[in-house]
Amino acid sequence: MLKRTEYNGWAAGQLENRWLRIHVLPMLGGRIIQLEMNGYEYFYVDHSLSEIKLDSSRLGKNGAWLNAGGEKIWPAPQGWSSDDQWPGPPDPVIDSGEYTLDESGISGIVLTSPFDPYTGLQISREISLSETTTEAAINVTFSNKSKKAVKWSVWPVCQLNAAGNINADRYQIICPVNPESIFCDGFTVMHGLSNSPQYRITDHSNLVVSYKYLVGKVGLDTDSGWAAYLDKETGKTFILRFSYCAGKKYPENTSFQVWTSGRGLTWSRGIIKEHSNDPSLNPPYMEMELLSPLEEIEPGNSFNFKYTMAASTIPENSGILSVNSCCVIADHLKAEALNDKISVTGKYGVFTEGKIKLFINDLCRYEMDVMPLKGVSLSVCIDKENLLCNEACGIKLVLYDKADRFLGLIENI
Repeated sequence: MLKRTEYNGWAAGQLENRWLRIHVLPMLGGRIIQLEMNGYEYFYVDHSLSEIKLDSSRLGKNGAWLNAGGEKIWPAPQGWSSDDQWPGPPDPVIDSGEYTLDESGISGIVLTSPFDPYTGLQISREISLSETTTEAAINVTFSNKSKKAVKWSVWPVCQLNAAGNINADRYQIICPVNPESIFCDGFTVMHGLSNSPQYRITDHSNLVVSYKYLVGKVGLDTDSGWAAYLDKETGKTFILRFSYCAGKKYPENTSFQVWTSGRGLTWSRGIIKEHSNDPSLNPPYMEMELLSPLEEIEPGNSFNFKYTMAASTIPENSGILSVNSCCVIADHLKAEALNDKISVTGKYGVFTEGKIKLFINDLCRYEMDVMPLKGVSLSVCIDKENLLCNEACGIKLVLYDKADRFLGLIENI
């Protein structure tokens, strides 16, 4: 249920369940300004904007961009060379316009923009928060309110916190590369250093962007359907899940992009820009950016793009290997014979409260309670003599809810 409240001095709306609290700012571009789990705030927010009073321009001083933070919806492609590119931010309608907020959605709230004459669009999105999990479902609609056909991609841009100690690669964004990528490295560098130490491909074919306060941007044509943000120090994770449409055209041939704010040089619109090394002037944050296929929308028609966001916790100082509908996988399920025992290990983060059960040869040999606020470290030793055969023929880890109802398979080996 929507709660009308304030956030950072702005009129806001709030959705809340047992695990998550989502704050939205209709007055500033209809953005999700913050997502928090048990007091942990995932999104970057410029709290100095609490002192800003918008005038009729809906922009900052001298037309400056009001980078409030949070997660917002933009149209892509971005550019300044033709009418079929969006020349923002800043943008007084889409990025910082006054949206409406109501509860007209089927199962959540709806934020709706004013009509934007430049793009021809009116943007709305429905946000629905699960009653039992840390997942929020988002359905974005681009409606063509103009008198001509337009072609745009839905571009959700989420700014994530990267403040504090950045040593030991504390903040990371992880996304699998497409095994049939058109990019030779599975990704393309769009801004910043082409050999930046922030980028690496793992043995699991994931691109890991480790934040080092260096400005840069990379794009991927990933078909994995997920991307993740990780604060290794706390184990807090933020997951985006989305669909990929093979064969369709995407802006710059990318379905996912990562921007890192920091020091360094970029080249844009014929100008070399130097980005400050002072965090008070150039705040530290990372961006996860989804992109839908480019869609031509006839006058009076609309186009939808759906995705979900979720939060979890993995064991501290772990990495992320994969994500499925049940959990975040920090360390895959492994079994090792140790004399007369079998050792089974794995590390995970779940999206709901329940219990995991370890089955060996289809018999439950171990179970433990789990919840999204605490990382799951599985470490079990089973006597071989208690098994139906000398070696484990099949091992699987399964998630159940508190009422012992099946939720899904975590992993099997």
